[in-house]
Amino acid sequence: MNFFINLKNVIPFLLPFAIPFSRSIADITIILIALAFLCKSYFENDWHWAGETWFKMACVFVAYCVFINSSLSINPTESLKYSIYFLRWPLFALALTYWLFTDLQSLKKFLYVMTFVALFLIFDTWYQYVLDHDIFGVEKFGDTRLTGPFRKPHIGMWLTKLIILPLFIFTIMKKYEGLLRHKYLALTLFIFLGIYLLTIFITGERMAFLMALLSISVILLGLIANKNISIFKVLFLFILLSLATYFFAIANPEQSQRSITSTLDKIINWKTSDYGLVWKSAYDVWQEAPLFGAGLHKYREACELLGIYGTVNNPISGGVCFHPHNITMQLLSETGVVGFVLFFSMVIALSIEMLKEYFSNKNWLIFFLSLNVLLACFLPIQSNTDFFSNKYSSLVWLLVGVSLAVSRYIKNKKN
Repeated sequence: MNFFINLKNVIPFLLPFAIPFSRSIADITIILIALAFLCKSYFENDWHWAGETWFKMACVFVAYCVFINSSLSINPTESLKYSIYFLRWPLFALALTYWLFTDLQSLKKFLYVMTFVALFLIFDTWYQYVLDHDIFGVEKFGDTRLTGPFRKPHIGMWLTKLIILPLFIFTIMKKYEGLLRHKYLALTLFIFLGIYLLTIFITGERMAFLMALLSISVILLGLIANKNISIFKVLFLFILLSLATYFFAIANPEQSQRSITSTLDKIINWKTSDYGLVWKSAYDVWQEAPLFGAGLHKYREACELLGIYGTVNNPISGGVCFHPHNITMQLLSETGVVGFVLFFSMVIALSIEMLKEYFSNKNWLIFFLSLNVLLACFLPIQSNTDFFSNKYSSLVWLLVGVSLAVSRYIKNKKN
């Protein structure tokens, strides 16, 4: 048992570095944690976590993918492999909840290190914006696209999710509760949210910028509902943030064109935009097998088989036949209506588990922070990278696991 104790003491320090910076290391880390959690449960004969409703729904989704979706896939063997592999994600989240982050010390270690990583990513993004390369020498992806240390332009997407985690510190540690009622809270929020929003702005990621605005709105709603800040101060804060973004946009016209003007243009002219074409291709793939889909992780091949959108290496437009760039369209095209319903049934059960304790006790700040996690991870209409890819899913289920761990810790502390 000393092995599991030592592992629990080390992982909170390593996890924030393992997941963001390497796809292979992230996947190996998640698999090892899931396997170690299963071994621990076996040796201690402790399987009560398996009774979680959302986990049961996840198992139903996996069973559907293994026995039905895979057998009807255009490549049954590969879809079967990815269907079985999916189970590592909920197991990883449960390992965080019921093993690694069950006490305040472990949560503190992780959240402090995660805060350091998030601040480093923000600093590295601005470093790259000013000098055209980041601290490690990684160059910009383009004149208006940044990568930070990731080499691909995903830094904005990562920051929209990672920025939520440091805020959980205020919900679990009493010594910080007074700061939420400090007279300079509005000014502090303006500085923090202003830097955050402008960082997302300079990355040139359109959907990340929209999600950042949504995230800020949800955070402020939580502070209002929790009576940490007045509606008047929030409106004033929004005006300041809007003015700061406006003046920064004027000073950076090319970035403004990419992050704001072109975003509005694509929303208004969605059907004829490149995003619209990608979603249209995913819709056409779905229509080929509406009930059961083309097979998990088989979107690319199914899109190429249509014969009207080109191939992954030679598409008729950027991003077409690569992946659907949207969780809803990916689930429908790869797993059909049945898979879509089963997956979002799991998400609904997960949402209830994550939010019910805070709602019943009117703990609105942490309620809205957890809601923010759910929106950042599972909002059906947002554009994102391949949802089932190792790197994206590792971040999603890390957020889910930490949110569930905080919820369980607060519930146990009350009892």
